Amino acid sequence: LPSYFVLSQLFQAQGKVVDAYGTCSSILTQLGETIPDSIDPEVVRAMISETLRKYDEVYCDDWLGKKMEDYTLRYVIRFYGQMATSAFFFKVPNIVAYFVCKGTQLSLENGVCQHTPLVFLQLSSIIMRSGNNIACAHRIAKDAVALSERFNLSDQMAQLSFLFTNAVGHLEWFHAGVQRLRVCFDSALSSGNAEIGFFCALQLVIFSILSGEKELTSLLKDIDYYLHLLETYKSEVSKNYLLSSRETVSMLIDKGEATSIEAKEYLGDVTDPGNKFMEMFYYQQVLRNFWLGYGERCRHFAQKGFARIPQGKYFFHIIKFYYGLSLLEMLKKKLNYVRQKEVEEIIESMKVAVKHADSNIRNKLELLQAELHGL
Repeated sequence: LPSYFVLSQLFQAQGKVVDAYGTCSSILTQLGETIPDSIDPEVVRAMISETLRKYDEVYCDDWLGKKMEDYTLRYVIRFYGQMATSAFFFKVPNIVAYFVCKGTQLSLENGVCQHTPLVFLQLSSIIMRSGNNIACAHRIAKDAVALSERFNLSDQMAQLSFLFTNAVGHLEWFHAGVQRLRVCFDSALSSGNAEIGFFCALQLVIFSILSGEKELTSLLKDIDYYLHLLETYKSEVSKNYLLSSRETVSMLIDKGEATSIEAKEYLGDVTDPGNKFMEMFYYQQVLRNFWLGYGERCRHFAQKGFARIPQGKYFFHIIKFYYGLSLLEMLKKKLNYVRQKEVEEIIESMKVAVKHADSNIRNKLELLQAELHGL
């Protein structure tokens, strides 16, 4: 089992997510698990509700003291977690949520093991993407971090820290996330987990752009360093995402005139609902076009993003903010009741978001309110 798990990790690091998924599927099937090819969204929604019900019912000191003794079962949970990670890149969200719930329920029913914190953080991410229970997602993520301290998880700490930041890091100060991710990047590479290290680097770049934590030319040098390391480690999974961020930074510096490189982001099949890269693409396009002064393009890609990006993901709120600013620029030239109503609705949604992420959202909310008031 350890050997096959390492094999799935190697496939994942090489960008062969279908092979990683297939390896996990084969092992889990041989261990008696049923792996569906597809699953109805309603079934998954009910499964998430049942998982959360069990979580609230089971999570207590008694359960925390119940150690999972079954070696094989611990690996079943670990393979479900890995399978969910692989499925994220090419399967619809329902499949990912199914595997996460399976792993979580097995732990809730059979006790705690060293892989429980990981599936809990994955569950937190699933809940966050729905946007329906942000406080619950944050609580589960913090429970997972606290639980991880009960085990010697030095080999997993970078991954757990990344998952926490990816799931709920935007609810806390972006600058704090940047500092945490820098430590995670160094830790992951030094422990041989390059794939997680590069995911940390990607998230670090995104948070740096959003927070203005680093001057753009310095940030561009950092991205080029990460891309160089990607070639050295032959890791492909995060490369396309880093290239997308690099293109944004390059365009903001000099419209790519002297800072562009030959390698470019690859979109894949833009009509495929399982193409997760499109979330990043629309988000980056909104940023680029807003700051370059292309209001119509900004609004076009924002609307595309609204249809594609889950409401609970922080990309969604960032896109809303820039969409609102772009609408306000239109309204300064010509008042339009329908467009003004859209801005007011965005402000109302930001008032909800600020309750959970005050340090990152309040300044954006107040800017929209001030701009609207000044019309």
